[in-house]
Amino acid sequence: MLGSGLILIAAALVSALTLYRILRSPAAPGRLALVLSGLASIWWITVVIVRLNVDSLNLKVLLCELAWFGILGTPLFWAIGFLDYAGYTKAGQPKNFAMALMITAFGGVAALTNQYHQTIYTGITNIHRPSFSHGWLYFVLLAIIYVALAAASVAAIRKLKRSSGLHQLQFVGVLAAMALPWVANIAFNLFEFRILNDDPTPFAFAATSFIMLALQSKAKLFTLPPVARDVIFSILPDPVIVLDENNVILELNPAAESHAELGAKPVGKTLPLNHPLYNLSVCTPNKHPHPELVYLNNNTLIFEVSQRSLEQWDRKGCRLLVLRDVTARETAKQRLLAVGEDLQHRLEENLILQKRLEEEATRDHLTGLHNRRHASTAATALVECATPDEPTSLILFDLDFFKQINDRFGHDIGDQVLVAFAGLLKSSLKTGEMAVRQGGEEFLIVLPQCSTADALERTAHIRSEFAKLVIPGLEDFALNFSAGIAQAPDAGMTLTNCIKAADIALYRAKISGRNQDVVWGNHLKGMGGAPAPAPALQPNRVA
Repeated sequence: MLGSGLILIAAALVSALTLYRILRSPAAPGRLALVLSGLASIWWITVVIVRLNVDSLNLKVLLCELAWFGILGTPLFWAIGFLDYAGYTKAGQPKNFAMALMITAFGGVAALTNQYHQTIYTGITNIHRPSFSHGWLYFVLLAIIYVALAAASVAAIRKLKRSSGLHQLQFVGVLAAMALPWVANIAFNLFEFRILNDDPTPFAFAATSFIMLALQSKAKLFTLPPVARDVIFSILPDPVIVLDENNVILELNPAAESHAELGAKPVGKTLPLNHPLYNLSVCTPNKHPHPELVYLNNNTLIFEVSQRSLEQWDRKGCRLLVLRDVTARETAKQRLLAVGEDLQHRLEENLILQKRLEEEATRDHLTGLHNRRHASTAATALVECATPDEPTSLILFDLDFFKQINDRFGHDIGDQVLVAFAGLLKSSLKTGEMAVRQGGEEFLIVLPQCSTADALERTAHIRSEFAKLVIPGLEDFALNFSAGIAQAPDAGMTLTNCIKAADIALYRAKISGRNQDVVWGNHLKGMGGAPAPAPALQPNRVA
């Protein structure tokens, strides 16, 4: 008796320490129920200790009857506490506490009044322990205890399969702590197994207290409780939907009920054919489609849908859909795209404007020909690539007596003459050649791979076409020009030198009577072309 009493006293002390540690821990789920289970266990152990140390049979019987408050309360509140701790939040509802209290109180009162109905104990089989024969209520109450412990055990096993790390260690320990008193009680009732010639169940609860204390120290029991997956599933702000291979809705969370347009009580129903989720790419066990966008709530919300096959969880053909609200992201993206398109449009407009400005900066606004600024860069390359076998010819034109046209017929007529002459130059050009308005009535054309003879032939053709021009308002005035021709590399390998040479030749043509062409190199020998007939209106001075 002394040995068993010491063991039970130690168990009571450990249970008390366990309760203290639970009360000092954060407000974890199931804490209240496990505290009540611990108190019931201490009550049970205390009653057994007192029973072991009294001699009166009547007092021993009374203590056995009082023990029923602990016999029932310990496993019932243990089951509630563990289920709540494991994440089965419905287990911790007040109605379950009330039911456990009612069963405990009913069983305790039934035991205390057993002499009147004998539904728990029908007689004493051993006056020394004492041991009893049992009535029907005893087995009913025992069945309630076993069902509660079985439910908690099944829950622990299910959670154990899905947990890892510290949580896995917690569930292993709790399963072991739960199994000890259950196995001990079954062994006592079915096989009359005893420890120190007594019921082994209180001793098993002593071991349970040690396990709980160890779990609190090593596995952070109650300090790091697991968050139930069903809780996470329920509070997730993103809609989550589980579909089978036929698009039947198997499960969904509250967010999906609110935003997925599935109607009332959608579980068990098939997705409508016109639902945006219906035609999503079906995932396979080894491949998950990339997230796809769907539009819900009358196209006011945009969701990115990720899918995962559930085949590895023995759900063949089933898939989990997670809808993430990306309305803000997609709206911002559309705005950025619109801004980008607007910026691109503006950039293109600016480039066109810039090109236009560059073009205007390099072209004469009246005739449309390139101006001297453009020639200084573009014509330079044409001159520098000239060779004795492939010379580049420069022809500098000056319209004869142009000042008289302006003075007699007006500047508008003069401008028309300039534009018409520029048109003749442009129409005469071949690929790679360039026409430039040097300023006033002076024009320049640059002709790569053009010999002196070809240049003279070109000026003759232009002179012929110029003389044929009909300018409204310009009457009794013959249109002609003087031209100076220079060639690179004979006149030099720079544009400046070649233009100077052409200008010298032009000057010789003008002082030689105008309406003729002079080639640089022949100008000093007086070998210019023969003078042309004088214009209809002779000027008073050289222009």
